[in-house]
Amino acid sequence: MNAPDIIEMVLAAARPMSRPAFRGQANADWQLRSGAVHRIAKAHEDPVLDDDSYLRQLVDSYHREISAAMETIDGDHMMSSLQRLSILQHWGAATGFLDFTESALVALWFACDGPPDRDGRVFILDIGNPQVAVDGRGLSEEALFSTERTVYYEPDRTLGPRTIAQQSVFVICDLPPIPDPYVSTVVIPKESKERLREHLGDVGVSERVLFGDVPGLARANARSNPILLKSTLTPEQHRDRGTRAYQAQRYEDALTHYESYAAAVPDVAQPHSLVGDTLSALGRFEDAVDAYTRAIERIARPIDIGQGAIVHWEAVGRLMLHTLYYNRGNASAAVGSHAEAIADFDSALEHGSQLKRNVLLNRGNSKYVLEHFAEAFDDFDAAWSERQGSDAALALGNCKVMAGEFLEALKRYLNGARLGKPESSAAHCRNNAERCRELLDALEGQQHIVRRQGHVVFVEAPSGAATFPFTGNQGNVGNTPSGMVNAQGGEGYEGGSGFAAVILQTPS
Repeated sequence: MNAPDIIEMVLAAARPMSRPAFRGQANADWQLRSGAVHRIAKAHEDPVLDDDSYLRQLVDSYHREISAAMETIDGDHMMSSLQRLSILQHWGAATGFLDFTESALVALWFACDGPPDRDGRVFILDIGNPQVAVDGRGLSEEALFSTERTVYYEPDRTLGPRTIAQQSVFVICDLPPIPDPYVSTVVIPKESKERLREHLGDVGVSERVLFGDVPGLARANARSNPILLKSTLTPEQHRDRGTRAYQAQRYEDALTHYESYAAAVPDVAQPHSLVGDTLSALGRFEDAVDAYTRAIERIARPIDIGQGAIVHWEAVGRLMLHTLYYNRGNASAAVGSHAEAIADFDSALEHGSQLKRNVLLNRGNSKYVLEHFAEAFDDFDAAWSERQGSDAALALGNCKVMAGEFLEALKRYLNGARLGKPESSAAHCRNNAERCRELLDALEGQQHIVRRQGHVVFVEAPSGAATFPFTGNQGNVGNTPSGMVNAQGGEGYEGGSGFAAVILQTPS
């Protein structure tokens, strides 16, 4: 899942709210539990959480103690307990407050600031709804921690730049936790955290900004924090690192580098084609179609052929168009857009013949899905002529079954079974040949009528009733590298489901 999609999910969840407040937690399993309750539960053991009345007394006593201790230290007798607690919360003390923010992006940053091997979560609370929340400034100190509604408090901005940068809002969550019906949540997948954090940095949400005070500077430069070197990668280095990541099947890393490559040279076709190949490998076929389209639209622009040389070379452009149309056709077929896939396979044939058999076989698959069986047969037959293979034989036999030509179908299946390559298709040919024999034996000597409804073949005969299940076509031949680097693309359309031939007794 990419960063803009995650951000939109959070914003969409907040859209119906009058005044949303957000909280990001780096571990989706963590509960909405304040630091005060956590400390008290740890000191008194967890069973204290089951006794609301007793726990409330403990929290109240805890707050009075730390508030009184602060009053003794600073000598300010005019400050309210709410103000003291907010200052203590700001400096890291465990209180009955939870840190929320009015910025969805800030919450997302905190959802990524933690264990990289755990999903994060963003909580969203409508503090503008009076049935849900109440401003703590309008409550007495006695009511502050006893009201049934959720209490929020906007800390004084004089606390420092961190409060302003984080658009802080404190939500009192001493007891009980905020009721589930009042809270919306969005899970942040662990595999998206790194890229989301980078994206947030690009739009100005970073540790340096959110902790823009002296304590924040100290935190950022603590002994345990690694020094982060600024990236000075060239577009070609992004390309090469992306390719190494791709070949190691680290597709998310590859996508990050290829997208940086595309951002650096947006008018060049090659990086967009590499993005498309990677998205296909990730199974994100709709996004892959868009990336391939961007590459096709830029094919007349300069092409990067390596070693820092960006030139326009008609033969290279033609080869790229051939593979780009082929790969986009595969991606379109994978999402069920078979008419668009056929058009792309047509264009692939117009721009080269390197992948002719693959294009013919894949185009035949899309025509087969659309029930254009005669046209599909022609493509499969042409693919067979280019190079015999059991995948083409299987598809040819299936087309003949759909046409009611069962003896011809049997011949095609037997051809594929004898070839043996690819073995998976050969096994399907053997299975379908056996079903075909059974069907022909059941019809022997009988006049029959064949009709088809979708991908089911009905055979009306004077006697008997039986069903014969057949295995569908194999999937498309996979993508080919379209970006002029040695990185294989995704597989695309997975193939047709099985079908059946059904013998029905002729009505008397």
